[in-house]
Amino acid sequence: VSISLPGDAGMAFKPGPGLAAAQGNCLTCHSSAYVSTQPVLTHAQWNAEVLKMRTAYGATIADDQVPVIVDYLTTQYGKP
Repeated sequence: VSISLPGDAGMAFKPGPGLAAAQGNCLTCHSSAYVSTQPVLTHAQWNAEVLKMRTAYGATIADDQVPVIVDYLTTQYGKP
């Protein structure tokens, strides 16, 4: 028996500053397709989401990586 997962449906993270931090932290639990299809959020909203991942779901994101990830998500998938 095998299970075939859909993968990222061709939706790799967009290139840009902070990509490695986002890949290293977000892809632990989420596919890039999942992140890519989220609503367009502001910087404050992305910050709240990243902090929620740490506090509510136990994501082990280092303090110094939070602003890097938030800036990346805002630049690539958000609105100023």
